[in-house]
Amino acid sequence: MLTAADVWFGYDERRTVLKGVSVSVASDAIVGILGPNGSGKTTLLRLLAGTRQPQRGPVTLDGRSLAQTPRAALAMRLAVVPQDTQLAFDYTVAEVAMMGRYAHLGAFEIEGPRDVAVVDEALAATGTLPLKERLYSTLSGGEKQRVVIASALAQIAEFRGSQADSRYLLLDEPTASLDLSYQIEIATLLTRLHRERRAGIVISTHDISLAGTLCDTLVLLRDGAIVASGPTDEVLTPENLARVYDVEAEITRHPSGQRVVVPIRRTGDRPTA
Repeated sequence: MLTAADVWFGYDERRTVLKGVSVSVASDAIVGILGPNGSGKTTLLRLLAGTRQPQRGPVTLDGRSLAQTPRAALAMRLAVVPQDTQLAFDYTVAEVAMMGRYAHLGAFEIEGPRDVAVVDEALAATGTLPLKERLYSTLSGGEKQRVVIASALAQIAEFRGSQADSRYLLLDEPTASLDLSYQIEIATLLTRLHRERRAGIVISTHDISLAGTLCDTLVLLRDGAIVASGPTDEVLTPENLARVYDVEAEITRHPSGQRVVVPIRRTGDRPTA
């Protein structure tokens, strides 16, 4: 279980970003974090990943504090897919995916045949193995996202813990800036990977329809605090969306099973940008 218990965080003394937030992510769950700009979604994801430390409240993985867990050991169980990946050099797809194996290598150790096999398997799982020799910079947005997910899969593959130890994939806006075709592709990929790889998934996103369709649990944030949290059917309601976004919305089910969220009108006094 990946857990944040009553965590508080601020980037400076004048601005508190998260205020007493509690979240638990089971290893078999897909959890969506939703909220308007500035609500603390990405910050919460970073706390869950251990890349930021809360000022108050623990973040634990199977009962052990992330702050007290060696980074290499943590990286074998928690992999983060950022919203945008910028590389300083022209790496191939295989080289980008191989970056996920660094946590498994000792000091001055180079990757071996087993690491190559794990990377090939991760690329195959994301449908990017045929792109292996391509330069990452030449790929489309959707292809790049799938390669970064492959790198994350290679990172948490072959963790040699007990059967009770869980693994997690944390994604920040996985479909941002992608066209509709790639949005569907990434959502389908995540659903399949969750089923086949048995890893918990946490998604921070603005895409309410995506989260409502993909996630079994939702966390709604506003101004750094949780407005609602729990099973998607109970949390994704017009009333909660009005409380979080100041918007009247209609929520319907498409025959395909996907949730469709249609904003109707503004209801609050939030200023427009």
